[in-house]
Amino acid sequence: MNRLFFGGAVAVVLAALLAGFAVVGGPGHARAESRDQTRLADLRHLADALICETAEQAAFSRACRSTEQSLHDPLTGAAYEVARGAESLAVCANFEVPQEKTVASGRERLHFDGAVGCLRYRRVPSSQQWVVQAP
Repeated sequence: MNRLFFGGAVAVVLAALLAGFAVVGGPGHARAESRDQTRLADLRHLADALICETAEQAAFSRACRSTEQSLHDPLTGAAYEVARGAESLAVCANFEVPQEKTVASGRERLHFDGAVGCLRYRRVPSSQQWVVQAP
């Protein structure tokens, strides 16, 4: 009887662990999310640096001087995609964790097309300020 109870208890615990990993994703999923957060931070820094360069204020702004540009994903070595226009800017990276079409993240929106996520900005002609592009 004790062996049957012990075997049943072990089976219930293992089933609960497997169900938990299925719902949460496990440690591998958590590491992938962490790497995606690093990519998003890199995209923010890269966009800030490009906006500072475009505004031609890099020599005057402390924020521009302290911005470090990283043109490559530090984890995979793949280059970040940069699309610059006179009135628009997009910086993109390949993300590991599937996302919705648009994810609000702090001050900007991350636009997804499959695994590629982009931060998109546009310049307001009247004020020459860069703003987050709506979906």
